[in-house]
Amino acid sequence: MKWPFPFKKTPRNDNQGLIDRYKQVRAVGRDLNMTLAKQLPKAAVPECGKKLGIVKAGTLILNNDDEIAIVYDYCLYHYRRGGKNTIERYLENSAPAAESTEMAILNAMLASYYSVFKVFEIRPNQGASLQDLLNNKIINLLDIGLSETGAVGLDVAGRVLPFANFNMSSGTLIPLPESVFEEKIIPIARKFLKTFSGSHAPAW
Repeated sequence: MKWPFPFKKTPRNDNQGLIDRYKQVRAVGRDLNMTLAKQLPKAAVPECGKKLGIVKAGTLILNNDDEIAIVYDYCLYHYRRGGKNTIERYLENSAPAAESTEMAILNAMLASYYSVFKVFEIRPNQGASLQDLLNNKIINLLDIGLSETGAVGLDVAGRVLPFANFNMSSGTLIPLPESVFEEKIIPIARKFLKTFSGSHAPAW
């Protein structure tokens, strides 16, 4: 039967398999983060809050969800007991199957890093290319939310988890005013990073 009008199939994204895997990892990661957060000692959040400067008169002051995400990220990766953080203790005591998605996420967490990035290019329905402002390297990040709300030139801070075939963030990337990078981060980077040039001009 011939249709009286042309019929066009919606083209399949060449990276659809990768995006499907990303969505699976993101879903498993949300559950895993909840499990890890429940294993934090009671003292972790207030102690980390003090280090982050968001404790006033003994009370943790959180103004929005972004700040909550920052606190828990710091707790999971930097709060240590016996020289190990929560992720390392979980692997030691409750290691999942070697080939499981959960294990892939935990390994990516161990290899993760926190930095400040500039959006270099938006990849619709996929993510973005980011320039790491501390070392000028370019990475491709799968992040559908960022592809919908981000813009070229935007500065963001966040943790990147490297997987075998893609990179993703640990959660929400925090928009960062350029003045904060200039006034707060550059002086710290110059002090502690020998390779930091102090320039964050776009590499494009």
